[in-house]
Amino acid sequence: MLGFELLVAGHCTQLERFTRRGGRWRPIEFPSSVGLIRHPDAGVLLFDTGYSPRFAEATSRLPYRLYSLLLPVTCTPWDAARTQLADRGIAADGVRTIVLSHLHGDHVAGLRDFPAARIVVGQGELPRDWRTASAWTHAGHGFIPDLLPADRDARIGQPGAQVGTGLRDPFGQGHDLLGDGSVFTVPFPGHTAGHQGLWLPSVGPDGLLLVGDACWTERAFTHGELPPGFILRSGDEVHYRAVVDGLARLHRARPELIIVPSHCWPSIRRAQAAVRG
Repeated sequence: MLGFELLVAGHCTQLERFTRRGGRWRPIEFPSSVGLIRHPDAGVLLFDTGYSPRFAEATSRLPYRLYSLLLPVTCTPWDAARTQLADRGIAADGVRTIVLSHLHGDHVAGLRDFPAARIVVGQGELPRDWRTASAWTHAGHGFIPDLLPADRDARIGQPGAQVGTGLRDPFGQGHDLLGDGSVFTVPFPGHTAGHQGLWLPSVGPDGLLLVGDACWTERAFTHGELPPGFILRSGDEVHYRAVVDGLARLHRARPELIIVPSHCWPSIRRAQAAVRG
């Protein structure tokens, strides 16, 4: 039987107005969630890694310093996913697979804490020119190369051929990560080119869908409250809107299915409660 738990590994603060139109000009806590999956044969998998204290070191110099100034981060050693897993009896080298929604710092800062995991990224998420692009270009895209492990070339791979997921379009095709229909990666392009989510059909009353930053709050797909236009234009606005529209239709068709944006406290708490039963 598949085991699942949703952790929170640190948080940053963000102006609510930047997360959804109609939000107030006040700072809100933006939790960085981590999906912990225990598979009877494939072992321990993670969806994203959240923050870690390493993030402070990686953003201590320009231009990456601007990242931490704009989005102040709180993550103690006790908040890090590695510590939370150790509290559950899971060694860092016991994590077999890490699926990354995308490569922004708040999703990969704990990556180097897990030295034995294969790393799965979406198609096109790691640009071919990432080694030659300037630090300022990387910083502008929220990408901090120092957060990737030194042996990244040997460990980073992409999902294989797509298969049916059992979800409605536009999420009807994804990758069966373990080959047994228990864990699927699903493309959610828009926020970044290779952004992806994780679909767990057997978790919760009607499955659980981790959508990363496909949207920042559940009110995006329940009430149409998207971020301001300049935020949308920092990615691919057309694909972003199409994904959120698809999530809205999925939510209406399957209201018991739990959809969890990575930074949405109400969604995170609902998922945690559903898993506890």
